[in-house]
Amino acid sequence: MSRPPAFNFADPDFVSRYVEKGPKAFMPGQPGVLQMAGVLLAERVPEDGHVLVVGAGGGLDTQALAKAGPGWRFTGVDPAGQMLELARRILGEETMRRVELIEGGVEAAPAGPFDGATLILVLGLIPDNGSKLTTLSEIRRRLKPGAPFILVDRCDSPDNPLFDRNMDRYVAYAAASGIDPDTLKNARASHRGNPGLATAARDEALLAEAGFNGIEAFYFAMNWHGWVAYA
Repeated sequence: MSRPPAFNFADPDFVSRYVEKGPKAFMPGQPGVLQMAGVLLAERVPEDGHVLVVGAGGGLDTQALAKAGPGWRFTGVDPAGQMLELARRILGEETMRRVELIEGGVEAAPAGPFDGATLILVLGLIPDNGSKLTTLSEIRRRLKPGAPFILVDRCDSPDNPLFDRNMDRYVAYAAASGIDPDTLKNARASHRGNPGLATAARDEALLAEAGFNGIEAFYFAMNWHGWVAYA
């Protein structure tokens, strides 16, 4: 019998546990990464800027960025309708006055141009069959020249001799965060069979191929990587 996906964004039970048992339980320093993302965006996004959030379901990224830029407006896209509903609840009525949420991928986003964009914990779910490059290129196409872009991804490869060790560390960190054993087993299996898993070098190459420049790493922890780049 095949295991259910570890991150089933259509599962109401998963959605209900996402805030406490989602990214911050698996990713070291996740709140700090979002804070850093806000700082890096604020270097170039004006006080009344418009930011594109790709993978806005859950609302955690937008919630943090809305604090970093109290005058910013946001357009968020995500193909998971239930996660967008969660985002609306997390963001609340006041913040939602500055936010437009659209069900769909980046292709559903307006043409912009936007003053900045983020793609946080999303690229690793997209197969590397041209779809990753298309996603990054579509984001790049919607940005003003010189606009900042934040990419955060978990990077590895099943061909890596240290893959199993890296997965042991990933699981151990999540276990220490209180994640239950069944979810941990599903997470391990999902990563090994994930067609979207790619190395950090591959992500950097894709950023450059999509037309971004000034690519700079700002975060690394247990195979989680974060970059800022510019359109």
